Amino acid sequence: MSEKEKDSNELLNILMIIIGLMFIFKAILDALAFFGVLVPDWMAAFAEGTEEAASSAALFGTQGMVSGALGFWCLVAGIGLFREEEYALGMGLVVLSIMALMSGSIIFGWIGNPASFSATYWPNYITIVAFIVGLIGFFWLLFTRKRYD
Repeated sequence: MSEKEKDSNELLNILMIIIGLMFIFKAILDALAFFGVLVPDWMAAFAEGTEEAASSAALFGTQGMVSGALGFWCLVAGIGLFREEEYALGMGLVVLSIMALMSGSIIFGWIGNPASFSATYWPNYITIVAFIVGLIGFFWLLFTRKRYD
C-alpha cells in the first residue's frame, strides 16, 4: 500500500512566513519608537511631542503589540503548514482572517480619506500585501482544507 503524499501550499506558506517576519520587524520598530530609543524620520511627530503625539503614542503602543502577536502566529502557522499539521490549518485560517480584516479596515479608511495614505510610509505596503495575502490565502486554505485531514 502506498500512502498518498501530501503537497503543501508552498507559496502561501512562504508568504505567511515573510509577512510574519515583516509584522514582527514592524512591531520592534514601533516599540523602539514608543520608548524613544529609535525614532525614524517617518515617526518624527511622535518624537517632537506635537498634537499628533498623543494619538501616535496610543497607535504605536497598541499597533505594535498587535503586529507582534500577529507576526508571531503568522510565522508559526506558516512553518506548521509546511509540515501539513492539522493545528496549522486552524491557526492559518484565524491568522489570515485577522490579517484581512485588520488590513482591510485600514485600506477602507484610506479609501474614505485618501489624504491619510502616505506613499513614503513603508508599513502601508505591508498592510496592502497583508490584505491581499490574507484574503486570498484564507479562501485558498478553506478550499484546500481536505489535505490536512
